[in-house]
Amino acid sequence: MVDAVELQRMARLVDMNRQRLAELQEQVQRVDAVLFEHEETIASLKAIETTPGGHMSLGAGVMLPINKGTTTLVDLGTGILGERSPQDAITIVQSRIDDLAEVKSQFEIEVEVISQRTEELANAFDEAAKSISETKAAEKEPGSEPEPGPSTNPRRSRNFGSSLTLDD
Repeated sequence: MVDAVELQRMARLVDMNRQRLAELQEQVQRVDAVLFEHEETIASLKAIETTPGGHMSLGAGVMLPINKGTTTLVDLGTGILGERSPQDAITIVQSRIDDLAEVKSQFEIEVEVISQRTEELANAFDEAAKSISETKAAEKEPGSEPEPGPSTNPRRSRNFGSSLTLDD
């Protein structure tokens, strides 16, 4: 039999797991946003690589002139930038996408595990709560004193005639 303290502990565990699940889902969404940005970057780099010259749209009506043999600056880590060809930059960004996809899959696995654990804890909590309520119901004997209901006190009589008071 589970007591009230154990029931409260189970409720806290369910709540903590749900909070952790929400945090993980937010992290997955952030990783998705970064993945999308990296995929857009690869598309732009491929456009630069295949364009013999001309202009590339940056958005908001701004165009960037592109010359044959244009290089890009790539963050190589810890804020250090290096000049690379568009093809080399694509390789670097693709390796980052692969790393991010691995991180995302790890988050998704953890989300699945926590979801399953939360569901198991919630089911155990429901069963324990039901058990406690059934035990309390069985402890009450039928035919014992009825539970106190609403007050059956008669209304007070009016002392000063038929005028209403604040008590009415």
